[in-house]
Amino acid sequence: MPNAQYVWYLQECTNPDGSVTTTYIPVEPSDPDPAPDPEALRASAQEQLRLPTPRIAMSPPGEQVVHVASWLWVDGDLWRPHSSSASAGGVTATVTATPSRTLWDMGDGETVACDGPGTPYDPSRADAAQSMSCSYTYHNSSAGRPGRGYPVTVTVEWQLGWTVTGAPGGGALPGLTTSSSTTVPVGEVQALNQ
Repeated sequence: MPNAQYVWYLQECTNPDGSVTTTYIPVEPSDPDPAPDPEALRASAQEQLRLPTPRIAMSPPGEQVVHVASWLWVDGDLWRPHSSSASAGGVTATVTATPSRTLWDMGDGETVACDGPGTPYDPSRADAAQSMSCSYTYHNSSAGRPGRGYPVTVTVEWQLGWTVTGAPGGGALPGLTTSSSTTVPVGEVQALNQ
């Protein structure tokens, strides 16, 4: 009698005398397709994740001025979570990068760490009506430096995590960084005595 533990095939053979012999042949069922590996899907999603390069913005635009605070910020469109997903066999892994802070290397040996992207300066508004959230004040001119400017680099630190649906998994991942650089001239404003 067929047993549910096996896949049973019915074999019928015609004997030389014309009689038919019926035989049940048990065959162990093959393993079903293995479930997708959530870690492999996470790795695929992370490999596809593309984070934007920060764009440096400062005010005043162009040349900065010694002893005057420079506003620092990066493109606000960057400052949101960015995600990528990979799916297979009913399992989906999603990797999400969330910006946490900006690190500014001002090129003169000093650095600035800011929580957030910084606040853009709005030239259409009065100075008293707005405030900076990320700034730096140069104390020396860049006139004598190569290229007559300071090499400024901004780095965005991203916190990384992943979630999975259809299987167990998820959690925190090592963070990532993105950065960009530019050369910033810094000059001095000369006062005239009358």
